Amino acid sequence: MKVKKEALLVLMALMLHGCVYLVAAGTGAAIGAGTYAYMKGELCIEYPYAYEAVWDATIKALEDCGIAVFEKEKDALEGRIKGRRATGGEVVVKVQNKGKSTLVRIRVGLFGDERVSMMIKENIDRRLAG
Repeated sequence: MKVKKEALLVLMALMLHGCVYLVAAGTGAAIGAGTYAYMKGELCIEYPYAYEAVWDATIKALEDCGIAVFEKEKDALEGRIKGRRATGGEVVVKVQNKGKSTLVRIRVGLFGDERVSMMIKENIDRRLAG
């Protein structure tokens, strides 16, 4: 019953928000590093790392994937990175400072590409772990 209740809460959060913040029931602690959800063509990842570290890792991860970054905008609360794939498709990554964590939203192309989004995420993970 508890699992069904938690699944229902996650489903409701997904329906209400573009990204979901997965939280362990009753504890308030994030479920591991790099908790993520893919919905409506956008991959959302919440990292338990500082905003600046995630920003830097994201730029390097895009370059690791062969994505040419052509625009970067950032302030203390959020930033946006635009890049272009070799195939010509655009990649937009939004990075938001959430205090003790950082939210990253990745959209590849107009409708999203889960495989490429996950490849970018894996490179961000690797950069943050390194």
